[in-house]
Amino acid sequence: MNKNRFIGFRVTEKEYQKIERKAKKAKMNISQYVSLSALGRDIVVFEDLKELTHQLAKVGTNLNQVTMLAHQGRINVVDLSSVKKVVEEIWQLLNSLTEQTKRTGQ
Repeated sequence: MNKNRFIGFRVTEKEYQKIERKAKKAKMNISQYVSLSALGRDIVVFEDLKELTHQLAKVGTNLNQVTMLAHQGRINVVDLSSVKKVVEEIWQLLNSLTEQTKRTGQ
């Protein structure tokens, strides 16, 4: 999208710092944050998801290794019940975060 219009407005130092802090928390620049906020978009920030992404990466690595062994003919049968359990736990965590966000109106 071509952004060719400029909107300028003044805020107090305290307001600026608050907007800047929120934009940083959302990993956006101030222009992006203010634009989305003004357009009524919900900006939701999930913190501390490093463990979740680490677990997902481990699952992906394990599935890749199993796939390679199967293609090589070194394994014929695979029990993926532990992988399924981890993925279900991650799914439940994501669902609970989504529901919590809806309830708090974040």
